[in-house]
Amino acid sequence: MTAKGFARLGTVCLLLFNIVQPRAATVDQLYITEIMANPAAVPDSRGEWFELFNPTGEPVNLRGIDLGDDGGDRHRIETDLLIMPEQFLTLARNGDADLNGGLIADYVYADFTLSNGGDEIVFRRGPDERLRLDYGREFAVAGQSRELTSLPALAANYGLTLAALTYGLGDIGTPGEAGSADFAVSTVPLPGAAWLFASGLIAFVVRAQGGRLSTAKLVGKLPATRRGGIPL
Repeated sequence: MTAKGFARLGTVCLLLFNIVQPRAATVDQLYITEIMANPAAVPDSRGEWFELFNPTGEPVNLRGIDLGDDGGDRHRIETDLLIMPEQFLTLARNGDADLNGGLIADYVYADFTLSNGGDEIVFRRGPDERLRLDYGREFAVAGQSRELTSLPALAANYGLTLAALTYGLGDIGTPGEAGSADFAVSTVPLPGAAWLFASGLIAFVVRAQGGRLSTAKLVGKLPATRRGGIPL
């Protein structure tokens, strides 16, 4: 093999290596899927909660994340808090199911509230904003959560949870579970998806001809992908 052939092969290997390296999932890939800002069965101070969903094939650790709003609310997650692939995570003001309306909380926060007249849910790492939802005064309805029904994840795309879906003492919502919206995701894990991308993008046919190396590059089309059960 000639020096030029080795150089070409090295370029190919470097390109494929960069494409298929698995990328750790991050907070900004999560969805805020459901919010109970105004419980009716118990006071807001005990019954507020919201839900996250991880649509990726990798776990996301929320340790070190600051939960807050645009005002003075701020709570730092100091311990490991993993949200696993294709799983929901419920964060609440109170973790006692006998006091919070009957929900099972995965994490209990302090120094953060969900205003009934409009507020923000903001996740930050240091000065960098990672995930955000802003909602107005018409968003919170007494005793009924709102859930994400379509993308992008803006307040206008959150609908009231179906009245038949109740929990605990009777408030309407599905904390920690799938609700009215379908957020099924691909079962192909990140590394496998990366290999699919690489093989679909570039196929190199290497053959020796008289001691020389030649390459043929074939460009293919990727299949349409879905994220969170909703076309991107």
